[in-house]
Amino acid sequence: MAASKPSIAGLDPLKELFEGILVRLEALEGKVGVAAPQSSASLSGGSSHGKPPTKGGKRLSVVHVAPDQAADSVVAFDEYIKTSVMPLALTCDELGGLQDIGKHLMDAWDGIRGIIVLATKSKAPEEDLAKALTPHLAQTQDSIKAIQSIKVDRDWDRHYKAISEMLPCNSWVLCKAPAMMPANCAKDAIGAAEFWTNKIRKDFKDDEAQQDFCNTVKKVLKELSEYIEKYHKTGLSWNPRGVSLAEAAVVMAEPPEEKKDVMKSPIGKRRSVGVGSLVGGNVSGLVSELASKRNADGSSAATGLRKVTKDQQTWRKEFKKDAAGTVAPPPKPKAKPVAEKKKLTGLPIFEYQDRGHKWVIENHTAESAKKESDNGIITVEVSDPKQQVYMYNCSGVTVKVNGGKFKSLILDKCEKCNVVFETVISSTEVVNCKRLQFQTDGVCPVFTIDKTVGCLVWLSEKSKDISSFVVSMSSEVNVNFPDGDDMKELPIPEQFVHKLVNGKVASEVSDLYH
Repeated sequence: MAASKPSIAGLDPLKELFEGILVRLEALEGKVGVAAPQSSASLSGGSSHGKPPTKGGKRLSVVHVAPDQAADSVVAFDEYIKTSVMPLALTCDELGGLQDIGKHLMDAWDGIRGIIVLATKSKAPEEDLAKALTPHLAQTQDSIKAIQSIKVDRDWDRHYKAISEMLPCNSWVLCKAPAMMPANCAKDAIGAAEFWTNKIRKDFKDDEAQQDFCNTVKKVLKELSEYIEKYHKTGLSWNPRGVSLAEAAVVMAEPPEEKKDVMKSPIGKRRSVGVGSLVGGNVSGLVSELASKRNADGSSAATGLRKVTKDQQTWRKEFKKDAAGTVAPPPKPKAKPVAEKKKLTGLPIFEYQDRGHKWVIENHTAESAKKESDNGIITVEVSDPKQQVYMYNCSGVTVKVNGGKFKSLILDKCEKCNVVFETVISSTEVVNCKRLQFQTDGVCPVFTIDKTVGCLVWLSEKSKDISSFVVSMSSEVNVNFPDGDDMKELPIPEQFVHKLVNGKVASEVSDLYH
């Protein structure tokens, strides 16, 4: 009689326990978007021959997740875009004064979605995170640049600034604990954006559309921080069992076998919800196609082809032949276009700021000044001697300050500007400017001129014996003052003669000014 196979009954409960643990681990992997291995190793002998594991005579179901099944983090981000970002984009369109900002916002957040999808399929990169993700952030970066290049009317300046304060929150994908918690990018942006939305709420208390804009701006940032806290608390969540970042990008760029799910954007653009900002070709298909073209001896399909010289490449313009068969001469190089005049950057601003008692005039040109008045002159009405006037980055602008005395006048980085005022209590300061003119109808005790080329000052009868000039690193500074019935003009010296006298430097104005 054949000997019976010995059984180790004591290990059966342990086998069942490990099989149950394996099933639960595979189910957990399915929830986070990790594909289970093609074959699950089992402790029982039957499963090693292709049979499913069993427990108590019942078949155990092993979860296998499809490679393209969306992870929970992606599903949650899609829901966030649908409930938060889309309403903001629609609100921007409905307001009418923000141009294409709504469309660019959708594109920026769609680019971040592509990064999240990529992370669910790849391991964390070994190189610097910012360097690894920069090529895949192109869509988001281009959308942000497009928003920053938009010029809106002054009525929409606060809306534009609120959206601009939101945009840095997209850098959370590059943050990693403990250097910086990703959710802080969104939390910090809430306060910065609310500074401007609170002003909008105050001025448009009864306008429902304006209030919706303020609410959706805050909702986008608040829900983003909550999403990051839940799915990416210490940094972008990667797949420890995924492929490399480069391989994942190639795989995601390949056309899928089935038709993709396409979401209709409220901006009118159809966008894929599967790839995001990733681009690339079917590299693996190209390699296999080239391999199939090899000859029997292993040589390439291009082996033995005749080399085409430069003069035989008929697509080149310099080698095209005319009807007579002669070779046409190479075309003359085009003249380089004249560089356009550098435009001012930033939105034109003309406002009074309570903090500092300051009138601010920034980024204005002759064209933008016409929006402030019919004659193109920007008029400042001073109501308190504590107030001051500050001009920055203006070109071709004329400013008239009314209302009597005020504290000070400051011009920084201005060109071809004219300023007419009555009395300055402290001083007039000029720095980094070109081609300016000042006229005081009252008194200005001190003119401080630094790093300026071309400055003409017109003094009144009262001011000519009081005003003093502190000039450094400047040239072409002239002063006009009343001399009887006429006006007399004198230059401020810019050349001096220095000598050592008794161990000290003695300076005198050059003879050119005598």
